[in-house]
Amino acid sequence: MATTAGDIIKRALRICRVEDSNAALNENDAADALGTLNGMLAEWHEADIGLPDYGFASLTDVLASDAADRDAIAYQLSVRLSPEYGESLPAEAAGVAEGAMSRLRLRYFQPGRSDFSELPNHCHYYNIEVG
Repeated sequence: MATTAGDIIKRALRICRVEDSNAALNENDAADALGTLNGMLAEWHEADIGLPDYGFASLTDVLASDAADRDAIAYQLSVRLSPEYGESLPAEAAGVAEGAMSRLRLRYFQPGRSDFSELPNHCHYYNIEVG
Protein backbone atom coordinates (compact mmCIF):
# COMPACT_ATOMS: atom_id res chain seq x y z
CA MET A 1 0.00 0.00 0.00
CA ALA A 2 1.45 3.36 -1.03
CA THR A 3 1.74 6.14 1.50
CA THR A 4 0.99 9.69 0.36
CA ALA A 5 2.02 13.00 1.89
CA GLY A 6 -1.60 13.41 3.01
CA ASP A 7 -1.45 10.04 4.80
CA ILE A 8 1.71 11.08 6.64
CA ILE A 9 0.14 14.38 7.71
CA LYS A 10 -3.05 12.67 8.93
CA ARG A 11 -0.97 10.15 10.87
CA ALA A 12 1.05 12.96 12.46
CA LEU A 13 -2.19 14.69 13.49
CA ARG A 14 -3.47 11.45 15.05
CA ILE A 15 -0.21 11.16 17.00
CA CYS A 16 -0.75 14.74 18.20
CA ARG A 17 -4.28 13.75 19.26
CA VAL A 18 -5.86 16.39 17.04
CA GLU A 19 -9.61 15.83 16.86
CA ASP A 20 -10.99 14.94 13.44
CA SER A 21 -7.51 14.00 12.24
CA ASN A 22 -9.08 11.39 9.96
CA ALA A 23 -11.29 13.98 8.33
CA ALA A 24 -10.19 15.63 5.13
CA LEU A 25 -7.78 18.48 5.76
CA ASN A 26 -9.10 21.87 4.76
CA GLU A 27 -7.12 23.63 2.06
CA ASN A 28 -5.28 26.08 4.35
CA ASP A 29 -4.36 23.48 6.98
CA ALA A 30 -3.22 21.08 4.26
CA ALA A 31 -1.00 23.72 2.64
CA ASP A 32 0.50 24.70 6.01
CA ALA A 33 1.14 21.09 7.03
CA LEU A 34 2.63 20.28 3.63
CA GLY A 35 4.91 23.31 3.95
CA THR A 36 5.99 22.19 7.42
CA LEU A 37 6.60 18.67 6.13
CA ASN A 38 8.69 19.85 3.18
CA GLY A 39 10.63 22.28 5.39
CA MET A 40 11.48 19.49 7.81
CA LEU A 41 12.56 17.16 4.99
CA ALA A 42 14.70 19.92 3.44
CA GLU A 43 16.45 20.45 6.80
CA TRP A 44 17.19 16.73 6.98
CA HIS A 45 18.62 16.76 3.47
CA GLU A 46 20.76 19.83 4.17
CA ALA A 47 22.05 18.23 7.37
CA ASP A 48 23.52 15.55 5.09
CA ILE A 49 22.63 12.65 7.33
CA GLY A 50 22.24 10.36 4.35
CA LEU A 51 18.46 10.44 4.01
CA PRO A 52 16.89 10.40 0.57
CA ASP A 53 15.93 13.80 -0.83
CA TYR A 54 12.23 13.60 -0.05
CA GLY A 55 9.92 16.38 -1.10
CA PHE A 56 6.20 16.53 -1.82
CA ALA A 57 4.52 18.84 -4.32
CA SER A 58 1.00 17.82 -3.28
CA LEU A 59 -0.86 15.73 -0.73
CA THR A 60 -1.24 12.94 -3.27
CA ASP A 61 2.50 12.49 -3.89
CA VAL A 62 3.64 9.03 -2.85
CA LEU A 63 6.51 8.36 -0.45
CA ALA A 64 9.10 6.37 -2.35
CA SER A 65 10.16 4.29 0.62
CA ASP A 66 8.80 1.93 3.24
CA ALA A 67 7.05 1.92 6.59
CA ALA A 68 10.20 2.68 8.60
CA ASP A 69 10.68 6.01 6.83
CA ARG A 70 6.94 6.74 6.98
CA ASP A 71 6.86 6.23 10.74
CA ALA A 72 9.93 8.36 11.41
CA ILE A 73 8.62 11.17 9.20
CA ALA A 74 5.14 11.06 10.75
CA TYR A 75 6.45 11.10 14.32
CA GLN A 76 8.91 13.92 13.65
CA LEU A 77 6.16 15.87 11.87
CA SER A 78 3.91 15.39 14.91
CA VAL A 79 6.61 17.02 17.05
CA ARG A 80 6.52 20.06 14.75
CA LEU A 81 2.74 20.23 14.27
CA SER A 82 1.60 19.76 17.87
CA PRO A 83 2.29 23.39 18.92
CA GLU A 84 0.50 24.67 15.80
CA TYR A 85 -2.64 22.80 16.88
CA GLY A 86 -2.30 23.76 20.53
CA GLU A 87 -1.67 20.19 21.59
CA SER A 88 1.07 18.85 23.79
CA LEU A 89 2.71 15.77 22.38
CA PRO A 90 2.24 12.76 24.67
CA ALA A 91 5.48 11.71 26.36
CA GLU A 92 5.36 8.23 24.83
CA ALA A 93 4.96 9.75 21.35
CA ALA A 94 7.99 11.98 21.92
CA GLY A 95 10.02 8.92 22.90
CA VAL A 96 8.85 6.97 19.85
CA ALA A 97 9.69 9.98 17.64
CA GLU A 98 13.22 10.10 18.97
CA GLY A 99 13.70 6.35 18.56
CA ALA A 100 12.29 6.34 15.02
CA MET A 101 14.63 9.15 13.99
CA SER A 102 17.62 7.33 15.49
CA ARG A 103 16.74 4.19 13.52
CA LEU A 104 16.30 6.26 10.37
CA ARG A 105 19.72 7.88 10.80
CA LEU A 106 21.30 4.50 11.44
CA ARG A 107 19.58 3.06 8.38
CA TYR A 108 21.01 5.70 6.06
CA PHE A 109 24.36 6.07 7.85
CA GLN A 110 27.22 6.53 5.43
CA PRO A 111 30.56 5.92 7.07
CA GLY A 112 33.21 8.47 6.33
CA ARG A 113 36.83 7.80 5.65
CA SER A 114 39.41 8.57 8.27
CA ASP A 115 42.92 9.65 7.45
CA PHE A 116 45.38 8.44 10.06
CA SER A 117 48.48 9.53 8.13
CA GLU A 118 48.90 12.68 10.23
CA LEU A 119 49.20 11.00 13.61
CA PRO A 120 52.23 12.20 15.59
CA ASN A 121 55.27 9.92 15.47
CA HIS A 122 55.50 9.72 19.26
CA CYS A 123 52.24 7.75 19.56
CA HIS A 124 52.74 4.33 21.07
CA TYR A 125 50.34 1.46 20.69
CA TYR A 126 49.84 -1.47 22.96
CA ASN A 127 48.79 -4.77 21.44
CA ILE A 128 46.68 -6.48 24.07
CA GLU A 129 46.95 -9.86 22.35
CA VAL A 130 50.74 -9.94 22.37
CA GLY A 131 51.31 -7.93 25.53
